[in-house]
Amino acid sequence: MKRIIFSQYNDNVDQNNVSTNQYKLGQFRKYHKQLEQAQKEYAQQCGAEYVLHRLDITDYNTLQFEKILQLERYAKDYDQVLYLDFDVVPNKRAENIFDVFGDTLAMYPLFRDQHDHELKWNIENDTYDNQNVYCKTCAKNSMLILDDCQTSTKLYNTGVTYGSNDAIRKLNFSQQLNDMKELLDESIEDSIYPDNITKNFFHNNEVFVTYLVERDGLPCVDMNIHWNFILDGFQREAPDIAYFTHHVNKEFELSFL
Repeated sequence: MKRIIFSQYNDNVDQNNVSTNQYKLGQFRKYHKQLEQAQKEYAQQCGAEYVLHRLDITDYNTLQFEKILQLERYAKDYDQVLYLDFDVVPNKRAENIFDVFGDTLAMYPLFRDQHDHELKWNIENDTYDNQNVYCKTCAKNSMLILDDCQTSTKLYNTGVTYGSNDAIRKLNFSQQLNDMKELLDESIEDSIYPDNITKNFFHNNEVFVTYLVERDGLPCVDMNIHWNFILDGFQREAPDIAYFTHHVNKEFELSFL
């Protein structure tokens, strides 16, 4: 079995996105050696190759699409492929992900629904931005509605994306990318959601990947949270059971004391 783990890194991403700022880029510059070493050691533990792509792409959203496109490229030459965002730190006690998930696609699902009073308050106060998971889920559902498909409250986080070569090929992401962009653009004009939500729709890799899985009924295992334990404004510390710590807030000192 040929296995590979890869990540991608650019510490000069444009800061016109809520996911990037000077603090976050500075944290990557400060900890990039430790981050690379942690991912490389996990690859060795799994009997996999490791590649860190240092990219010149400065547009944040284009950078996010590149990881899915690269996943497809590796699926041509490898049996099993794992992508890790560069802010994901594997725990030394982590199981071998290739043995756990085998011949499938696997990602960690986020579920975002809103009660009527919560939705009303957020719309009236215009609190949403384009990285809001609820807005991304609405964008995905708008695309599914135009295709007369079932909707859901699920959105896959692609910060940890695993796939066998066969499962990745079935996703067929690159060949459908332009069509998905056109469909999302259409959904903005023909959306069931209020303008304060719809205005945040944009071409997004997580929206498109989840859309494909649900539209085509592709086999995809929902990872347990310990494979993608996200540290953000709600969760500040990873428990010992976390295999992968996903430092969304880039507070890498929590992993590298």
